[in-house]
Amino acid sequence: MLRNKRGVDITLQTVIVAVIVIVVLIVLLVIFTKGTGGFIFATTGCSDRGGSCVGDSESCTSSGGSIYRMGKCDNGVCCIPEEKLITNQNEQP
Repeated sequence: MLRNKRGVDITLQTVIVAVIVIVVLIVLLVIFTKGTGGFIFATTGCSDRGGSCVGDSESCTSSGGSIYRMGKCDNGVCCIPEEKLITNQNEQP
């Protein structure tokens, strides 16, 4: 009895290619999630945005600043002065 082995070869080849594609996708996922983590933390720092860490939110708002909640401060909150805030350039006074 002769059996058609070509059908088995195509299936095995398809499985091998699928496994390789999955491995490549996992490697890319790890690179993008772990590799860009440092960039995200570096750009959300308080001093990177032109702000400074102050003790409480009241002292920030009373000085005319704005609280940046994404800013990383060990103690207190991140306060960005009004002149360093990004505003909509299309607004008319």
